[in-house]
Amino acid sequence: MSTKMQRLFSLMMAVLMMLSLTACGGNATSSTPASVSGSGSESGEQVSEAAKRLEEQKELNIMFVAGNFAESMQKIYDDYEKEYGVKINYTILGVDTYFQKMLVEMSSESDAYDLIYLMSPQFLQYASNDWLYPLDDLIADKSITDDALLDLDGLMQSSVDAQRYEDKLYGLPVCSLTTLLYWRKDLFEAAGLDPEQPPETWEELREYAQLLHKDGVYGVGMRGARSAGGSEGLIWEWPMVMYSMGGDFVADFPNDMTPTLNTPEVVESVEYYADLLQNYSFPGATTCNFEDITVSVQQGDLAMWIDGAAIVPNYIDPEKSKTREEDVGFAPVPAGPEGRCAPLNVHSVNIPKNAKNKERAWHFMQWALSEETLVRLGTEGNLVTVSREAVYNNADFIEKNDVGDGAWLNAMRDSLANYAMPQYRPLNPEWPEVADIVSNYISDVFAKQISAEEAMEIANEEVAEVYREAGYIS
Repeated sequence: MSTKMQRLFSLMMAVLMMLSLTACGGNATSSTPASVSGSGSESGEQVSEAAKRLEEQKELNIMFVAGNFAESMQKIYDDYEKEYGVKINYTILGVDTYFQKMLVEMSSESDAYDLIYLMSPQFLQYASNDWLYPLDDLIADKSITDDALLDLDGLMQSSVDAQRYEDKLYGLPVCSLTTLLYWRKDLFEAAGLDPEQPPETWEELREYAQLLHKDGVYGVGMRGARSAGGSEGLIWEWPMVMYSMGGDFVADFPNDMTPTLNTPEVVESVEYYADLLQNYSFPGATTCNFEDITVSVQQGDLAMWIDGAAIVPNYIDPEKSKTREEDVGFAPVPAGPEGRCAPLNVHSVNIPKNAKNKERAWHFMQWALSEETLVRLGTEGNLVTVSREAVYNNADFIEKNDVGDGAWLNAMRDSLANYAMPQYRPLNPEWPEVADIVSNYISDVFAKQISAEEAMEIANEEVAEVYREAGYIS
């Protein structure tokens, strides 16, 4: 048992002992302790009840979405079971299935799960629908919270702030994700390109893709699939092209929600994106997601790709991939006329409002997201992006994740610090619906069923109707 967790466990047991002594001593003629009448003791009674509930809760039901955190945690959560005598029912589902199931569970006020996993687009939907339990009272209760273990100030504050809704904190961040440009240095060299010089702009990216797309090599890979819950597929990557070309979803989020999807800049970004996937990518690219890009990388026939920074272990796994670590370059995404714009997606652990074991869930969260555990997840597992800067500076973490002699880590931190957009999507409760509308029409452009100009005009009208019904515009 770690020192910090021992301290929290000892604190909890001490409170329980005090409760027991109070119940056995004092005035025998009264069933209520005399101290309850004071305001301070009322707080003490509340603290004791929380610790008592924690001790009684010997089961924890967890449902996480498939990914590096969930798969890495699967390797070590039994340590928590052994230390605290708790049975953990641990389930992992793929992203599409997961969010479909979660939507049913949360909207039906199910109490089946004590801990769930969310991403930025889903978080606002869940918080605004009152499906999540606020953490503020749990944090304030020192009988079940170890401030040193929690180290709230040690978490990246922008990621913590992303878990706030109407001045309450509804989750703790696991990691902040962005995308990177990857390229095969050996294929660059074979095509007569400088292997150390990636494309700096979107136009250069297309020029490079044209040169590389031959002899069984595909020029570039980016996501083309329709949106899944407002966060996956093309809606994760196309917006960075749109923003860098001067486009936007709305006039001035959140002050003016008038859609601007039919502007020349947005239309141009759709035409550009469609051109890349239709003409310079692998077969099926117009409907691909990150799994398909990963397969193409592992097969060794993709010259450039833009995708999540956290997926890098899968690209260079020698047991699965023909692509060698030493052949891969890493850089922030290319720039457009308005500069570089990268996505930002905060992943979090959250407690459902109707969870049966809230105190136990909170106890596990402190353990799971502590610096010590995150280092373990990054060294014993494959968690490469985390929510604590201290972990990135940990020698063991650096040694395990020193991909490309530090080039990957440097590129990711550069992107998060300088190019990742906190408001990458106009997030509100309507966003998943808006994302589906936009991605569906862009997908029709990919399929050559409609022009980009026509598609975005119709999408603009449908998004405007969604916002009118929500009361954002008249």
